[in-house]
Amino acid sequence: MTRLFVAAALLLAAWPLRAEEVGWVASHGRAGFVTAHLYPGAAITLAPQHLAAPIVALTFDDGPHGTNDPAILEILRQHKAAATFFLIGRNAAHHPDLVRAMVADGHEVGNHTNDHIRLSQHTAVEQAATIAQANAALVLGGAQPRWFRPPFGSLDSDTVAIARAQGLETMLWTVDSKDYRNIPAATVEERVMAGLTPGAVVLLHSNHHNTVEALPNILARGGALGYRFVTLTEWKAWMERASFVAAAVKAPGP
Repeated sequence: MTRLFVAAALLLAAWPLRAEEVGWVASHGRAGFVTAHLYPGAAITLAPQHLAAPIVALTFDDGPHGTNDPAILEILRQHKAAATFFLIGRNAAHHPDLVRAMVADGHEVGNHTNDHIRLSQHTAVEQAATIAQANAALVLGGAQPRWFRPPFGSLDSDTVAIARAQGLETMLWTVDSKDYRNIPAATVEERVMAGLTPGAVVLLHSNHHNTVEALPNILARGGALGYRFVTLTEWKAWMERASFVAAAVKAPGP
C-alpha cells in the first residue's frame, strides 16, 4: 500500500499543472454584454444600447461540414447575410475547398481548435498546440483567422493570452440556439429569435441539419425586424463606436 501511495505522489508531482475553468459561458450557457464574459481581453466596454444600427453577429461552430456548409453558404447568399465560421482544424484539413468558399463569399473564418478539446482540462502548452495546428489548417485553406472561440466556451486564466499570442481575439456568444441537442428546426428558430437584440452574437453549429433548416426563417424574420447579419469584424467596429458614444455620454461636462 505504501508503494502505491508513493507511486501516486510521484505521478501527481510529474503531472503538468492546469489552471481552473474561468469561462462564464462554460458554466452559464451564454454571456450577456459583459465584456469579460463575451469578449474577454477586449479593450472596449460593450455598450449595445448605443449601437447606431441593429447589427447581429451570426456565427457557426464545428465545421466545415461537407454537406451542410455548402447549403448554409447558399442560404447566406440568398439573404445577403455575412457570418463568421469557427472551424475545427482537422475538419478544415479535410475540406480546404469549403474554407476557400467561405472566404470567397466574404465570410470570416475563425479558429475553434484543432480537435475540439475542453481547454480548461489541458495545459498551456497543449492549448497553444491545438490552436496553432488549427491556424495552420485554416491558412492552408486560404483563411487569415483573427477570431478564436474555445470549444464549450471553456477557458482558463491562460487561454485568452495564448490565443492572443497567435494573433487571435477570443469571442463567445449571447444567444445559444442549442441546435447541437438535435432539437426541431422550429425550436432552433424560436430560440434564436427570442434572443435577437442589437449587438447579439448568435451561436449555431453547421454540423447539424436542423440548423440548415432553421436558417432561412431566422434570416428572413430577423431581416423583417430590421436586423443586419454581419461578421465579427464588422460587429467589433460597430461596438467600438458604441463604446465611444457611451464614454462621451458618461463624461462630465465642462
